[in-house]
Amino acid sequence: MEEQLELPYTVKLELFEGPLDLLLHLIKKNEVDIYDIPIAKITDQYLAYLEFLDVVNLELVGDYLALAAELGYIKSRMLLPKIHDDEEDEEDPREELVRRLLEYERYKDAAEDLKDMDILGREIFTRGADQREVFGEPLEETEYVKTDVWSLIDAFREILERKELSYKEDIFFSVETLTVEERSEKLLEFIKGKNQILFKDLFEDDKTKPELVVTFLSVLELTKNGYIGIEMSDESKNIKIIYLGVE
Repeated sequence: MEEQLELPYTVKLELFEGPLDLLLHLIKKNEVDIYDIPIAKITDQYLAYLEFLDVVNLELVGDYLALAAELGYIKSRMLLPKIHDDEEDEEDPREELVRRLLEYERYKDAAEDLKDMDILGREIFTRGADQREVFGEPLEETEYVKTDVWSLIDAFREILERKELSYKEDIFFSVETLTVEERSEKLLEFIKGKNQILFKDLFEDDKTKPELVVTFLSVLELTKNGYIGIEMSDESKNIKIIYLGVE
């Protein structure tokens, strides 16, 4: 019998910046030109993200579904043949969406710059006082940079796929009751003891899908509450979880 994933907890989307943020992430992930978005491909991926968020009990808001409908409409318009083959000035149905994406990207970049100015010296360390030196840890050659929650979701999807191939969940006859609150407390203590750890290593002891999902939801909850930060290596694409020292 297929295991039903029923969790008495739903993560709100305050942690997510909205549908345009997801769309921008997909464009960057696929390394496509924002002025020439492959609507069919991006729409399919966007819908796949919404289905995944629903599976792991992340609450969707109307704006995400509204953009999904808009993408479907643009996709259908682009499939229609042109009335006149020689008409070069026909309006591109993606034009308005591209304008909004560019405007959103400018505001997002400006907001990040302001945020970094606010925490410089408090949570961001200059080369003269490297955070890893402060905690007495060996410096790593790999450079990590701050990343977004969508990259975290990408990493978790890969972990979930690997775990599902490795474990047969139907051999477990009983599943211990899991709560995000309890898992968050244990996870925070674990991360605090390590100070920093690779995201994938947080799931080493999880054997079932509910355990994997609860751990993931706990990471989101801790991130939302400012207890941990997430960074990614541009080269290896590994995600690192960092304890921020907030009590």
